[in-house]
Amino acid sequence: MKYHILTLGCPKNAVDSEGMDGLLAAAGHAPVATPEDADVIIVNTCSFIAAAREETLGVLRDLSARKREGQRLIAAGCMAQSHGDLLAAIEGVDNMLSTRRWMQINDLIAPNGQPADSHRPLIPLQAVTASSTTLQPLPAAAPQPSSYADWRTMPIRRNRATPSAYLKISDGCNLRCAFCTIPSFKGDMASKPVGAVLGEARELVANGVREIVLVAQHLTDYGHDLGLKDGLATLLDELCQMLPEHIWVRLMYAYPHGISERLIEVMATRPQIVKYLDMPLQHAHPATLRRMRRPPDTERTLALIDALRAAMPDIALRSTFIVGFPGETLEEFRALLAFLERVQLDRVGAFRYSREPGTAAADLPDQVRPQVIEKRWHTLMQLQQGISRARSARWLGRTLPVLIEGQGAADDGRPLAIGRSFRDAPEIDGQVFVWGEAPVGSFLTVRVTRTTDYDLWAVPEGGEEAEGRR
Repeated sequence: MKYHILTLGCPKNAVDSEGMDGLLAAAGHAPVATPEDADVIIVNTCSFIAAAREETLGVLRDLSARKREGQRLIAAGCMAQSHGDLLAAIEGVDNMLSTRRWMQINDLIAPNGQPADSHRPLIPLQAVTASSTTLQPLPAAAPQPSSYADWRTMPIRRNRATPSAYLKISDGCNLRCAFCTIPSFKGDMASKPVGAVLGEARELVANGVREIVLVAQHLTDYGHDLGLKDGLATLLDELCQMLPEHIWVRLMYAYPHGISERLIEVMATRPQIVKYLDMPLQHAHPATLRRMRRPPDTERTLALIDALRAAMPDIALRSTFIVGFPGETLEEFRALLAFLERVQLDRVGAFRYSREPGTAAADLPDQVRPQVIEKRWHTLMQLQQGISRARSARWLGRTLPVLIEGQGAADDGRPLAIGRSFRDAPEIDGQVFVWGEAPVGSFLTVRVTRTTDYDLWAVPEGGEEAEGRR
């Protein structure tokens, strides 16, 4: 059977898609590059905010309208868990597989190669219990998972060679931020055991991966459920003892209140850990943070950023913020702008507040008008653009390693390699354009010849100036 997986949403979804991909391939099914060529189309959905759900619904409706006879469409992932009724209402969606059940993809698409009944009941959104009769029992060699935590013991087999790969070390979240729906369908945090993380990382490197990006809903809470103290620092220590020194390890979604002195020390001293940290802050005014149910200690956050830069002067810091949260006054918004001026973050993403049903924030008074939210979003992003430009300009004339991810050519035909530096996380940050040719997956030391707001241009170290010949 031929299948095509389309992934929407965050890197954690991408890991789940890779898990399904590996299971399908191991069962003898064949991946294809386009939905048109597939017998089964699997959409791994996103339910983060209203805009993500609208995108999911649009994609499913479009695929449904273009289905050919005998082709099946499966909606998997977060929105199948959180809004299964909306997905079930789309004519042409044959089955659903919730985010807690992706490990059972082979059972759903009928591993004996016979198409499943299109009227088969949808997979329930709750975890499977002993009394559940919706699914047929799996073979004895693959015991049926009994809870969401079982993803931790399911090997992720990557079938596609890429220079960079995500490795999910935990999922779910113990926080209950007022604006977030994720715990309602992901549940409390569950950590992948240290040994399982090390095994997956070892396999990735053996398959040619040069950058491992650790992701989780709440990275710095890793291991709490396993009884580990300072779990992320412990994991990184173990990981770096095993990995070759030329491998990059990148940290994404590290909440500030879990960043310890030991974690900073490990980051600063282990050569594999790139000096980069994605640290979602959401706001800077204490009153706004309290309404968000986030730690309101902005002074501690400022001290933490100073400590990170003292230990790693060139560290690239990224964060995300919410503009227009209920009750956000002009004074509170100006405090956020002043914070950005003070901390000079390398990268910033900003969300326009989305009123999510079922969240505590949805019922708060003083909802900010959409026109005000839009204006504030543009003001923040314009300010940050100048800050990002200045942070990039610090690298003019300096050298740094780049992980090459592609090879192309400029308009005049000259070869141009494309890659990322330690400052750039996959898919969300900038790129480095290097004059000349370089193998994909290689590390190349370059000298920066031009900087823009988000990207760098460079030549190989010791190479000639290329900018003047453009």
